Amino acid sequence: MSASDGVKPHPPVSAGSSFATSSTPDSNDLPLHKEMWIIAHCAYEQYETRGDLDALETSIQCYRVAMGATEDNDLEKADIISNLGVVLDTRFKCVGERQDLEEAVSLQHLADSLTPDDSPNKLSRLSNLAGSILLRFKRVGRADDLEEAIGLLTRVVELVPDSHVHKPGFLKNLGLSHQTRFEQFGDITDLENSIALHARAVQLTPDGHPDKPLRLFNSGNSLTARFMQLGKLEDLENAVVLHARAVELTPNGHPEKPLRFNNSGGSLEIRFERFRNLEDLWNAIVLYAHAVELTPDGHPNKQVWLNNLAASLTRRYERTRDLKDLEKAIVHQSRAVDLTSDGNPRKPSLAHNLGAMLQTKFKQSGSLDDMDQANTHFAKAVILAPEGYPNKPTLLYNLGISLQIRFHKSGNVQGTWKKPSDAAHSWWNCCQRITLSSREYFVPLVFYTRHAYDPRMPNSTMQHMAWMYTWRRCSAQILIHSSNREPLILLDAYKHALGLVPRCIWLGNNVRGRYTSEELPVIRVVVNNAVIAAISAGEYGLVLEWLETGRAVVWPQVLQLRAPLDDLQRLHPQLANDLDHVSQALQYAANSLFSPLPLSTDAHKIWPFLKGQTQSSHTYALEYDNLITRIRELDGFEDFLRPKNLSQLTGACASGPVVVINVHEFRSEALVLHGAGDVVHVSLSDLSLFRATDIQSQLWDLLRAKRFLNRSRDETQDERCDGDDRGGRVTAMDPPDMMHKILADLWNWIVKPIMGVVCTLVPPSTTLPHITWCPTGPLAFLPLHAAGIYPKHESMANMHPQTIMDIAVSSYTPTLEALLKPRTKVTAGDTEYPKVLVVSQPDTPNCDPIPNTRTEAGTVMSLIEHSTPLEDTAGTIQGVLEGMATHDWVHLASHPLMLMSHHLPNADLAVLSACQTATGEEKLSEEAVHLSAGMLNVGYKSVVGTMWSISDYIAPEVMRVFYMIMEEQVKAGGELQPAYALHEAMKGLCNKPGGINDFLRWVPFVHFGL
Repeated sequence: MSASDGVKPHPPVSAGSSFATSSTPDSNDLPLHKEMWIIAHCAYEQYETRGDLDALETSIQCYRVAMGATEDNDLEKADIISNLGVVLDTRFKCVGERQDLEEAVSLQHLADSLTPDDSPNKLSRLSNLAGSILLRFKRVGRADDLEEAIGLLTRVVELVPDSHVHKPGFLKNLGLSHQTRFEQFGDITDLENSIALHARAVQLTPDGHPDKPLRLFNSGNSLTARFMQLGKLEDLENAVVLHARAVELTPNGHPEKPLRFNNSGGSLEIRFERFRNLEDLWNAIVLYAHAVELTPDGHPNKQVWLNNLAASLTRRYERTRDLKDLEKAIVHQSRAVDLTSDGNPRKPSLAHNLGAMLQTKFKQSGSLDDMDQANTHFAKAVILAPEGYPNKPTLLYNLGISLQIRFHKSGNVQGTWKKPSDAAHSWWNCCQRITLSSREYFVPLVFYTRHAYDPRMPNSTMQHMAWMYTWRRCSAQILIHSSNREPLILLDAYKHALGLVPRCIWLGNNVRGRYTSEELPVIRVVVNNAVIAAISAGEYGLVLEWLETGRAVVWPQVLQLRAPLDDLQRLHPQLANDLDHVSQALQYAANSLFSPLPLSTDAHKIWPFLKGQTQSSHTYALEYDNLITRIRELDGFEDFLRPKNLSQLTGACASGPVVVINVHEFRSEALVLHGAGDVVHVSLSDLSLFRATDIQSQLWDLLRAKRFLNRSRDETQDERCDGDDRGGRVTAMDPPDMMHKILADLWNWIVKPIMGVVCTLVPPSTTLPHITWCPTGPLAFLPLHAAGIYPKHESMANMHPQTIMDIAVSSYTPTLEALLKPRTKVTAGDTEYPKVLVVSQPDTPNCDPIPNTRTEAGTVMSLIEHSTPLEDTAGTIQGVLEGMATHDWVHLASHPLMLMSHHLPNADLAVLSACQTATGEEKLSEEAVHLSAGMLNVGYKSVVGTMWSISDYIAPEVMRVFYMIMEEQVKAGGELQPAYALHEAMKGLCNKPGGINDFLRWVPFVHFGL
């Protein structure tokens, strides 16, 4: 019995066969039917051993002769008929001729009718009949065939004791039948039954049995299917191991060896798609290549193996940009298409995949020939896909995309589609096939159809009208499907997608691998679109929850491993201890790496390699997930370590409003969290993603030009200009025009409309209100705290400036959760607080020198009574970490130190008086990958950092004012307010002659946290 073979991305296919024979008499003078029977059986064994199709044909012919030579009243006739049916089943699986299948079903029915109920072969007859009927279901799709097959096999399994030699085979066949019904109707109960039946079949099959690899293989397939359905990581790991074991135990030359290579590669590739460990992809390619090499061109599954190999090579190209992989993929996929007849249901998918690979090559080569070939194959896929073809909407809108790309490139489209409106027409055809039951197409349809009218098209009124008309038709169809229930359906779909975000960046990967994961940009897009959908629906609280879930994904994972377990320890100490142990192991294992399986690896070495590989951080991550699941099943722990909801996040605005800003391609919004957790929406109609990105580019270009962003270590001193800035050199005082424009744009487009609303929410006070900014995307790199319209010349000094600094004190936060820590309150007259660690390293090896750090450190220590200096060689990493653990505050006048693996629960204030300690990674704007955010995450409540390089002579002055005010707050007692202290220090710089326009000197100082 064999599960239907399918073109990827469907789960790996299953296979097996039932073959029952009777004992033959030991005689030198055999009748013809017995002689032919023996020859037929030997030929079939030769086929099973060597995959020789000629031997299979010989077996069929000899069984036919034996059947004709056997008397009707001979009890052995039923055996011969049944065996002929099994052999015809086998040829059907190899060649695909439906006539073989129909004859096999008829023969198995006849064999069953000729076999008495009390015959020891009756159960084998029923099992073989069920196998043939199941194969016919997979070919023809008649539901009654499937139900009949399951009924027959269930009866067999119930009647046979575990000690029966054929019980494992019967269990396997019933397991395949349940899995087939699951694939057809989606009832998870069938899949659970299949897994249990396959596991039992493996258990009852002794080691060394020739069918052991088959049963391991099928068990792996069922577990893979459940992983694809439910995402249980343990299922995927077990499937990888079972498939590898099945490959190892299958002898060379066995006809199903290629299938087992293919499915073993499939489970590894699924694991790659889930965890992005490149060694899995490398190993999958090796296994797919073995499957292709061992399969003759006439085999019906050859094109499947080729397709899988080509797809995996394309994925590797996408990661490594090695063009040889893509070229090999195109060769293999072209061969798969050529080997498949136009009437084969696989042909549309194969042609579509070839088109996608050629389109990928076009993006690299720019060759219109590649693009035209891609369009040809996309179009062929659409033409070959009959009405009702399940993936036809996908084929249609991908054809539309390809045509649009081709038209934008040259202004015309070669081939069947001649006009620009043909792409939109393809999308319209896609629209007509969309129903609410196929909601997976709704979101991509919205995304793609909005480009049907494209302003970049040539200025032809007729062309624009064609695009607009088609776009409106598509939009109307979308509105039909989005009316009434669709907004709720869309929000529900996003809820489900965002609920999976923490699992997309898997704990089993090392931290660097998580930050470089391809999923992070995808998550950013999904979160951004989900936020717009929620804002449109007026679900502002949901927006904050989603932004909190989708931003800074990696940091919360690290913090989660260090989460306090007090309540769990008190009520369930064993679980708490187990979780703590696994969490520590994961933190250690996060730094481990694996090596891919070499391309030359022999098949017999695959199993030991994979077996050892699974004893890695994957094991800890699986155990961690299992423990979390168990804990959440306990009363009172249902939300254990889940993302916080709005009611849990309201404490973030205890010291003033928190402003979360989301930038989207078409609209931008701000949400103000204030008071007791109320959320107010502010539309930023003048802000777009393009404008935000443009401002970021202008600022960074300016900073790079003036050496305020660090340059590479290979620059020579002669290449640098004279100056006095940490981590960079300044050529001269920066002309303020560019910064005037940048800060004015930030004011007009973002800060002014927000503050217009915030000022109505904050009660009047003698002190400035405290605003915490939580920007997203490119805004995370921009100085919102300095936005405003500033006087450009001394003659304008009396003009009242419009700036955020005049109406509010600003802080930043990477997440709302970072603001939920208890605020530091000091008792007036406390002589023991604070203890300050002052680190000064002017000459760190392999780093730029930082002048004046000793002067700065001396200033800090003169203002703070309980201060401990760490200078020069005493400031080792270990020394700094030990000192931070025993001090309330830390002042770092040194190069940055990342502390991701540490936790400092009693830390209060960190001052990072070094260059760019609040500058994030441009490609990871949502992840807040900078030292200031890192200090918040390891335990500090407040952090002072810098957005770019700072002056070695201005920094001590800022620190002097800052610490003077902080010391006054400590002496007065009450809640400490570092943001106000930094605000006053910056105002002091601005009030100096010419200081306000010296933006690059005072703007970089920022405050994060409470």
